[in-house]
Order: sequence, then structure tokens, then C-alpha cells
Amino acid sequence: MAGNYISICTSWFASCRETRVYRMNSVKKQSRLTSVLVFIAILMLATSAFALDKNQIIQMGKLGLNDKAIMGAIDSAGDELSLTEEDLGELRLQGISDAVIEHLKITGHVKGLDTAPADGAPADGDVEPAPAPSTEETEEEKAERLAAEKAREEEILKKAQELNQEKAQEDARQKRLEQMARRLPEAAELVEAGDNMEAALIYLEFLSLQPEEQGESWYEAKFGLAKASFQEGILSGASSPLLEVLLAGADRPHFVEGFRMLRKLTQEIGYRPPVLEELTKLYTGDLNAEFLAEFNYYMGKFFFDYNRSDLAIEYLQKVPNTAPDYPEALYVMGVAKLDPTVNDTAGALYNFRDAIIAGEAEPGGNEEILQLGYLALARTWYEVGLYDVALFYYLKVPSDSSRNAESVFEQAWSYFMKNDTKRALGILHTLHSPLYEKWYFPDLFILEAATYLNLCKFDQSQVALGEFTKRYLDKQPRLSEYLANTTEPKDYWTYMMTSSGKSDSELNGPPRIFVNAVLNDLEFYNIYRVVQNLQKERAALEANVGALGDFGNVVLERVNEQLETKIEEGGILVQQKFSDLDKELTDWDLKATQISFEIDSESKRQLETQLVNPNAAPKKAASGTTITVVAADWQSWDFDGEYWVDEVPNYRSSLRTECVEQ
Repeated sequence: MAGNYISICTSWFASCRETRVYRMNSVKKQSRLTSVLVFIAILMLATSAFALDKNQIIQMGKLGLNDKAIMGAIDSAGDELSLTEEDLGELRLQGISDAVIEHLKITGHVKGLDTAPADGAPADGDVEPAPAPSTEETEEEKAERLAAEKAREEEILKKAQELNQEKAQEDARQKRLEQMARRLPEAAELVEAGDNMEAALIYLEFLSLQPEEQGESWYEAKFGLAKASFQEGILSGASSPLLEVLLAGADRPHFVEGFRMLRKLTQEIGYRPPVLEELTKLYTGDLNAEFLAEFNYYMGKFFFDYNRSDLAIEYLQKVPNTAPDYPEALYVMGVAKLDPTVNDTAGALYNFRDAIIAGEAEPGGNEEILQLGYLALARTWYEVGLYDVALFYYLKVPSDSSRNAESVFEQAWSYFMKNDTKRALGILHTLHSPLYEKWYFPDLFILEAATYLNLCKFDQSQVALGEFTKRYLDKQPRLSEYLANTTEPKDYWTYMMTSSGKSDSELNGPPRIFVNAVLNDLEFYNIYRVVQNLQKERAALEANVGALGDFGNVVLERVNEQLETKIEEGGILVQQKFSDLDKELTDWDLKATQISFEIDSESKRQLETQLVNPNAAPKKAASGTTITVVAADWQSWDFDGEYWVDEVPNYRSSLRTECVEQ
């Protein structure tokens, strides 16, 4: 039975193809619905588990199948098709042609025909054939057959109607698609004129009609939608279609413009999904050198942000010295070479030096790169123990720079490490000025205490430790308590956003000094800036969501999700920073305790030495504390609204050691 079924299907599909050709060429007056019904009938019969019978032949005739197709079905039916003379009469009444009826007879599908020899002799001698079994069906069998036939007919009609409806819808879609495609140039003109939302509506309707993906019209609509959204400030709405445009290939007409939009999206909302790595697989060799420089810098920075320093260096070193991004590429490449996985300190120093030279060569100078380069050189030389070289570069950071506080503080450590006590104390004195009061430098007091300890000025060392306790340790319990009682990242973010302008007494969490420490963190600032931009984008979307319809709602939902994710990320960062501050204070407290023990031990030893040899005691120098240590010219530090920012590197302590040599 299975074999017969397969052969039936094969034959029927062949008949189907012939029938369609025949009807297209010969029966053009038939309606589209009739053609659809013919096709459906053939498929239904070809895939049906029922054998061919009289009623199906009648149905094929009513559906308009030609004689050849019906004969093909009869031939495929095999021996299971068996009709009577009465059946043939009914077929004639129902319009089945004499040719088909004759074919039924010739092929042996009609029982009861007189096929014996003319003389009436049995074909095989005198033996009469056994009487055929009765084929008369019962009423129950007839009812079942009629019900099955009716169900098949209804299913055929249902499928035909569905297919006809789908065809009508497809025709309507194609017609509307062609109409909207003709409006794409109009939409492009609207974008150029700044009518972004009106253009976006045209692009959105066109794309909703499901044009051929990657086709020219699809590509133009995707780019147009991205550009309209971008210009309207709906950057998240631009990101998805823009990504599709870029991944469509570097040989497409809007790749360069789209890539420059991508750079802006990365800068404004931090958009750099991992899938952008696929851009490196595109062939860009035909693009001009100026663009290739931009591309290589962006991809180098992309890999750098994902901590893939080797790939970052590979792309950054392709940026030519004529490119605007050249100084930045050198600086980032230098930082990448300091990665332990690369460990090329010498190469990093050369990169930082060259970045500074390139920054100085820019018209007006690239102050950002100059400061970053000087700090990078200073810190790298500090790490290798060449403190004089480090100080040379620290001193190049301008006094009005936002990085000046870090530079000055690190200078103090450099002087301390090279045992230049006078300069170290002079700078530490400077760091107590109002200019630096908002900076978080708990180790400033530890450094001071250690410096005074080295000078055997135990009282001043104790004063420094006391200031450390007062300014930091006494406030640590509020920080620790907040960390213990706050678990939701969003609460940390909200606390930071609502702490602006409040004094310590008005804050119900970590004191101002810890809040300022997070506010001065670059990573926190970058997240804060992205959140601000997303909030602006949400406002722009809400103003246009009615006109944008479903697209507007989808993008608004996406922006809200991004906002929530970014706030979550920011809250986690704040929690991490607070936790780091808490742990760091605990570590510094331990060091302060160690210094305190050393003060007691060394003061006793000094006292014992003086008792043994009273004449060995040096002349006591002018007294001074951590807060009142003076400059070399004895300038008072009263701060009546003025202080000497430009003189910061020049302060010296006039204090002398009080240590007694044994």
C-alpha cells in the first residue's frame, strides 16, 4: 500500500504541472479561484490516504480538470478503482466525457462487462470461474463513505479559500510595497531637510511590508530610518537599523556615513555590542585612507574596551600619523602594552612619548592627550623606581587641570620614595588647602605620619594620625552600616543622584567625603553621562511616540530597558566603589596602627639615647604640625579667599630632623 501511495503522489504532481500549463495556454477564461481549486484538489487527492472512487472523478470534473489529468489519476489508482455500469451512467449524467468513460472500460476499472469469447466458451476450458464476492455495501458503510467524501470536499474548499485569501493579501502587499518604494526618495529628501519623524513614518511603513532583505530598497530604508532617528536624538532607535546597514557590507553606499554615526552612538550611549567584531571580517581595502584610519582606530579602541589588548594594538598601529586620531591611538596603544598579557613597558613608554609629541603638533595642541601622556609617563617611571624622571613628567600637568590633584599627590609619594623630606612635606602641606579639600586622599595623612616619623617628629606624626582618624576613620562606620543594610544597586544610584548639595548631616548614608570619592571616579562619570543621554533620548521619544506608532513604542521600551540596565550597572559600580573605600580604610587603619607602634618604639629609643648621651641631642627646630607646616619663605596659610595654585610645586618644609644618632 505504501508503494502505491508514493507512485500516486509522483504521478499526480506530474499531472498537476501539465494541467497548469494546459490551463494557462488554453482555458484563460477560467477564473483565478477555479485554478486555485484545481491545484488544491490535485494536492488533496495526491496526498490523501483514500483510494480514488466515482465521487472523486465527478469532483475532478466539476473542478475543471481536463480529460488527460483525470485519465492520469485513473491510471495511478491501480486495481483499487472498481466501478459498475450504473456508476458509468452516473458519471455521464455528472458531465464526465465519453473519452474518460471509455478509458475506464479499456483499463479494466468497470466490473460486469461481457469480456467472454463470442461463442460463449469459458476462456480456460470447461472450468467456470468462481463467483466474485459480493461488493454491495451496507447502509453503515455507505454513510461512512458519504461522510468522508463530504469532509474531503469541505476541506478542499476551505484550503482553496485560504489560499485565495492569502493570494489576495499578497497581491495587496506587493502593490502597497511598490507604492511605498516609490516614496523612498521623498523620505530621503525629508531627512536631509530635517523632517525626521515624517521620513521615519515612510521608512517604517515600507519596512513593515517585508521587502526583500538585503535588497536595494530595504537597504535604503534601513539607513534612512537610522539617520532620521539619529538626527532626532533617538539614538537607541538608530542603533538596530544602523547595525544592519553596516553588516550588509563595506561595499554598500552608506557604510562610511553609517560608521561615523556608529562612533557617535558609542560615545553618547556606550553602544558597542560584541557583534561589532563582525565588521573586521568585511573587506575595506577599497575605501579611502582617511576612512581606514577612522575604522582602525575605532576597532582598536573597541578591542581595548573588551580587554583584548593584542587585537587593540594590531588595529591601533595601523592608524597613520596624518590621522586626527593618531595621538589618541598612540596613547591607547601605550596603555594596552602595559597589560600583563602584553608586558611591553619599553614600548608603552615610547608610545606615550610619541603621543605627547603628536598632541603638541596639533593646531592649538591636544591638551587632553598631553595631560594623559604626562601622567602615564610619570606613573610608568614611578613603577620602575626612577622617581626623578617621574617627577619631571608630573610637574608638566597644568595646575588648572582636573588631573592636577592626582599629579600633586603622586608627586608627594615620589619625593617620599626618594627621601626628599622637605619637598614631600611641602606638597603635603599644599594638599591641605581648600583647592584639594574635596579629593579623597586618606593615605595623605599616613604618608605625613611616616614622613614625620622619619624625622623623629613624633608629636607631628601623632597629629597626622589624629587627622586621619578624624577625617576618615570616624566616618567609616556610617559607610560600613550603609553597605550592610543596602543591597539593591538602584538604591546606591539613587543615593548618589540625591546627594548633590547636601551636607553630611543631611545625608542618611555615606558621608560627603565618600560620595566625592565616587563622583571623582572616571568610570562613574562615563556611566552617569550615558544615563543622562538616555534620559534625553527618552524625552525625545515620548514627544514623538504617537507619530512613530509601534516602532516608537518598541524603541521607547528598549530605551527604558537600557536606562534600567545602565542604572543597575551604575549602582553596582557605586556599591563596589563604596566597598573598596571601606576595605581601603580598614587597610590604612592597620598601617596607621603600625606607625603608631613605631612612634612609641622609636620615641622610647630616642629618649634612651638622649639619657645615655645628653650632648647628642640636636637643636630643636621650629615647631610645626601637619596642618601648619610652612613654606620656605615662611608664608602663612590663612586662606582668606586666595591661595597660590601656581606655586604648589615650589613649597618646601623648613623642618629639620630631630633624630639622635647613636
